[in-house]
Amino acid sequence: KLFRNSKFLCSFGVAMATPAGTRRILQRAVERGLLHPGNVRHLGPPGELSCSAIGFGCYRVGGGQHEPGHLACMRSALQAGVNLFDTSTHYSAASQQEKAEGATHGASEALLGRCIAEAAEAGDVARDEVIVCTKVGHVARGSKVPPGSVPVGSHKGEGGEGDDWHCIKPDFVESEVREGSKRLGFAPDFVLLHNPEYLLSHRMMEQVPIADAWDEMYESLVESFQALERLCAEGVIASGYGVSTNFLSCMFSATGRSNIYEALALDRVVEVAEAAARREGSQKHHFRIAQLPLNAFENGAVLGRAAVVPEAAEGDCILAAKLGVAAVTNRPVNSLPLPGVGSGDWGRGQTSHLQLRDTKPMGSLQALFKRVLTEALKNSGVSPDRLEEVPLQQLALRLALSAPSACSLNGARRPAYVADVSAALKAEPFTHDQVRQAMLSMRSAAEELGCQKGGLW
Repeated sequence: KLFRNSKFLCSFGVAMATPAGTRRILQRAVERGLLHPGNVRHLGPPGELSCSAIGFGCYRVGGGQHEPGHLACMRSALQAGVNLFDTSTHYSAASQQEKAEGATHGASEALLGRCIAEAAEAGDVARDEVIVCTKVGHVARGSKVPPGSVPVGSHKGEGGEGDDWHCIKPDFVESEVREGSKRLGFAPDFVLLHNPEYLLSHRMMEQVPIADAWDEMYESLVESFQALERLCAEGVIASGYGVSTNFLSCMFSATGRSNIYEALALDRVVEVAEAAARREGSQKHHFRIAQLPLNAFENGAVLGRAAVVPEAAEGDCILAAKLGVAAVTNRPVNSLPLPGVGSGDWGRGQTSHLQLRDTKPMGSLQALFKRVLTEALKNSGVSPDRLEEVPLQQLALRLALSAPSACSLNGARRPAYVADVSAALKAEPFTHDQVRQAMLSMRSAAEELGCQKGGLW
């Protein structure tokens, strides 16, 4: 009902990802040697949508002077066998001035829609072969602040339209999903709430007792999920919805603190989805995806944090599988700095985050991390010839994609990044036990380096 453009329908045919379509593109990639069969995954139970083990994270694409290069990389990723793309209304590669003016809200979505339309027009892919996820929650700078918004960043609620705000109220969520669909040019397959825990961050600053803040958080999620359930029923969202957040097993919160007060519990979020469906008159919810950080250092999603949070004794990747939810991870080669190992605050205007990437000259920390990972994998049974001459970033990618999850999202906005993704997808994945042993070795290495692990794990 939303999309009546005849050119769109002619170009795309079926305007949503389908089980048959997603299997088809991945089978082509396997037959061409672009994708190891072990890197074909299911986004849900077998028989539903299939995805590549690495997805394209569109965090810093769209808008700005580098947009043509970003588009080329997205097309290259499609040709390399990547069939899951993750974006957000909040994402763009524009300058800070452009972002302050609010002109770039949704730029990444628009570029992703253009990429898929052009690829379909060229006969490279069909719309039913590609899984598209977007996220909502961040308010466009320069726009009117919606009722019920909470502040993000340095201001505590006194900021204006030029500051950062976040909102998950149903009316705002619905409006953002509909506008995002227009920018994409088709219904997204999945829509995720983007860091809804900013509500908890604000309540923590207000010193609200944690039990009261969590009750408010989960009631807000019920209302938001009801809106998403209605959008699924209407077809504005093609397949389902989810949450992108730092769940309880993640070490750090969205604001970089030890993750307790600001954390969402995945099992309770699923209960919220069940309640939302019941309020909408259905016994079956559409909650499908839990997105969370995972890399060699930020490994709580696999190893858990039992010593800090008993409820997070097992990682949320493992819990998601038990709950029938697809775990999609992010930031496989970029870690927040561990106290005592690195300094700074990743993603907040500083450059001192821990990059799991080869450099010239090779940094001492990176060289150590590479040696620790390589030795741990060899000791757990990985053949040494499978690790020879493998750059650190490809080791990190292979570690993340081999975890017990559906897909690991990697920002591949440069040709070299696409090449890394392609190499990782061609390689045989590690076993889950090998992943676990490598991550335990990284924890031990961090402790030997003087990591202040209190509150983390």
